[in-house]
Amino acid sequence: MKIRPLFHSTIFRITLFYATFFCLSMIAILSFVYFATVREIESQLQHRINNQINQLATTYNARGMEEMKKQMLEFVEEDDEGLFIYLVVDAKGKPIIGNMENWPEDVEYSEKWLMFDIDAKNEEKISHILAMDKLLPNEYHLLLGYSLKSAEHTRKIMFDVICASIALAFAVTIFGGTLLSGLIRRKLEAVNTICNQVIDGNLHITVPLTGGIDEFETLAKNVNSMLARIAELVKGLKQTSDNIAHDLRTRLNRHRIRLETLMNQPAELPRIQEHIKAAMEELDMIVETLNSILRISQAQSGIASGHFIQFDLSVALIDVVEFYEELAEQKHITLYLDIAENIMVTGDKPMLTQAIANLLDNAIKYTPKHGHVTITLKQNEGFVECIIADNGSGIPPELYEKVKERFFRLEKSRTSAGTGLGLSLVDAVARLHRGELLFADNHTGLIATLTIKLLE
Repeated sequence: MKIRPLFHSTIFRITLFYATFFCLSMIAILSFVYFATVREIESQLQHRINNQINQLATTYNARGMEEMKKQMLEFVEEDDEGLFIYLVVDAKGKPIIGNMENWPEDVEYSEKWLMFDIDAKNEEKISHILAMDKLLPNEYHLLLGYSLKSAEHTRKIMFDVICASIALAFAVTIFGGTLLSGLIRRKLEAVNTICNQVIDGNLHITVPLTGGIDEFETLAKNVNSMLARIAELVKGLKQTSDNIAHDLRTRLNRHRIRLETLMNQPAELPRIQEHIKAAMEELDMIVETLNSILRISQAQSGIASGHFIQFDLSVALIDVVEFYEELAEQKHITLYLDIAENIMVTGDKPMLTQAIANLLDNAIKYTPKHGHVTITLKQNEGFVECIIADNGSGIPPELYEKVKERFFRLEKSRTSAGTGLGLSLVDAVARLHRGELLFADNHTGLIATLTIKLLE
């Protein structure tokens, strides 16, 4: 694993950010615990000093100096760590009793909490004292306190533990982040390797699946689905290019033959007009083919989704049926309608209308004389279904998906009119509207169902 790229990875930077955030949170929490603990230690010490000095003052008032001195000695004996400080001085500051030689320098007489430093016995360093001064009768001053040496030692231990905990947490977080970054990096490298091979033209490779249910497995499945779709589109593009070349070459050759005939064989005006009319029909077919390809490409690319509007599909379908009534009457085909009213959809109205028209046109085209076609429109569980059923020649079930491909025709000779793009357009429009085009056997004929997802 390369160290430098790892430090530059997004995952590692995120890990570093959260490690810093986590450590700052720990600092805030442990600092609160630290100061709360220190405050509690000082509070307990103040409470002890206050109780003892009040007891001594009560003893002095009740039984005199000697009894107070005895009680002081009891307090000294209870102090195993030798932290107890006491001193009684007269009005002139002369020590009467105590374990201090003199009243602390720069400390005034005042009945309040005092903080001062003294030279500790048998030690070179200074001992910090927390004490209280209490005025006794006959202008005696009682000074009683404790050294903060033990409390400071406890604070130092807590501070060292907090610093070590933060450093350890940061180190563990960074170490875990490094391992996590390496793991994620290896998984992403597998995807990047596949992408590089796709860039080199290999569209049949897939990302290996591990069988897990995590996000990387989902990503691998999505990448594989994307690659399969790209391969399908490339294959379709190749087939489309081949079919376009075949159809246009055939029509252009016929057009060229007619022009050469007119050029090499003088003909009467009616004959010339007949050739011109046939040539124009060939050119119209070429234009229709190109327009159909353009509409399919727009639908498949999603460009048309920018033209979505809300409209009444029931009314649009009735308009399509009315347009094809004359063609149906010419073949003595009966149209049965089962169209629900007020079916509101959001979509591209011209494309949906064209798709439905293509289905109805095919149904009438492949239904024999005196046949029938049923047009149904209904709403079902978040989808709208437009169903067109006929009793014509139908489509073999094994070709249901094949007929959706561009330029595919059931008639291999390609002698009948048409571009072979009608059902491709319907399928593209269905996908654009998050639906699908389905076929089913009508046991004499075909049932074509165009579904459209209802958008909120």
